[in-house]
Amino acid sequence: MEVRVMSRKLLKPSVPTPNHLKTLKLSCIDQLAPSAFGSFIFYYPSNGDLTISEKEARLEKLEKSLSETLTRFYPLAGRYIEDRDSIDCNDEGAEYLNARVDGQFARFLEQNCDQAVDQQLNCLIPFENEALEFSQMVLAVQVNMFDCGGLAIGVCLSHKVADGFVIFSFMQGWAMACKVGLEEVVCPSFDMGILFSARDVDKFSIPVREDKGMKPITKRFVFNGDAISKLKAKVMASSGSAVKRHPSRVEVVTAFIWKARIRVSQAKHGHSRPSLLTLSYNFREKTSLHIPDNAFGNVFKLVLAKYKPTETKFEFPDLVGLIGDAISKTTAECSKTKNPDDLFSSAINSMRELHESLEKMETDICVFTSVCRFPYYEIDFGWGKPAWVSSVHKPSDIVLMMDTKCGTGIEAWATFEEQEMLLFQQDHDIMSYTSKL
Repeated sequence: MEVRVMSRKLLKPSVPTPNHLKTLKLSCIDQLAPSAFGSFIFYYPSNGDLTISEKEARLEKLEKSLSETLTRFYPLAGRYIEDRDSIDCNDEGAEYLNARVDGQFARFLEQNCDQAVDQQLNCLIPFENEALEFSQMVLAVQVNMFDCGGLAIGVCLSHKVADGFVIFSFMQGWAMACKVGLEEVVCPSFDMGILFSARDVDKFSIPVREDKGMKPITKRFVFNGDAISKLKAKVMASSGSAVKRHPSRVEVVTAFIWKARIRVSQAKHGHSRPSLLTLSYNFREKTSLHIPDNAFGNVFKLVLAKYKPTETKFEFPDLVGLIGDAISKTTAECSKTKNPDDLFSSAINSMRELHESLEKMETDICVFTSVCRFPYYEIDFGWGKPAWVSSVHKPSDIVLMMDTKCGTGIEAWATFEEQEMLLFQQDHDIMSYTSKL
């Protein structure tokens, strides 16, 4: 598959941003977010071959509606200023690329995407996640059109201003503007920097250990609804487990992958090692603080669960119990929060604990994040809902979980060091409970 970039420009808002909105102060939660991009690709079939004029009309409508949407999401057309912990909303523009894909959309989707992650999918986004020359960029979009008229829309949005919820809200707004008009697009609330004012703190982010001489590999592991039901039943049938409630889909899949990662570590090092799991926790609607439903910015903290070989049972239900207890504890803490300072203290303490564990080279770190239950498959630009929504290759160890299209399964996009990935994908349990779509 060859992808040819036909044009590249900086796309500005259709109406200039007023002077009194030229600076957006980041929140203290934004300060803790990693300096990376959240990248997703949305795939839309053409529903029949399109004429040249029909293809051009769709491309023009996408570009025009994005420019209009940037008047609502105006910080996305600005630049991140690290030493000021702010976004300069200068209307410099979002990076916008139009590309042509030599090939048929349907055939592309039929290919084994597990093997295509590294080689093909990243050709459909504007730049690699770690591209330093784009470190100030907030938003970049690449619209890829296949020969038949099918579209793959690749979006990269800076994690410094956006969590998974904000990415969804932006895409939903853009699609709404394209389909029915800008007047239907709800303007986000930009008050997070007031509620959670920036602090003079060390620059924390989710840590990454130095490259061990092997390149990171990204693969997609699909847990269908039946597999997840079996895992849940396995947990609830264990009379001696520490599980206190019915686990969620994300909890059982996270624990299942974590167990396999611990086995990989045992095989690699020849003995059991402590393992610290981190899972991003969205605290929207989980606190008594007035956080608007349409809040723009990061609204998450880390949940930490620890496996200690000398203290913790290694059975699957017990790992599910560890994760469930950590989530329940975090939920209880958030519900009791009376002011932003308490929540920030909890968030930064979790980040510090993670960094301290990272410095102990005998501790393994397993980073998980989830965008499950976000209705990405409802994003319709006027030509139907996406046939698929994918992640991309990542530069460091992380597991991203997304819903399958039917909503009952989970796609786990895992990035591990090459040797670890080889051992992981050959794990008996992983092979038994995952499938390929």
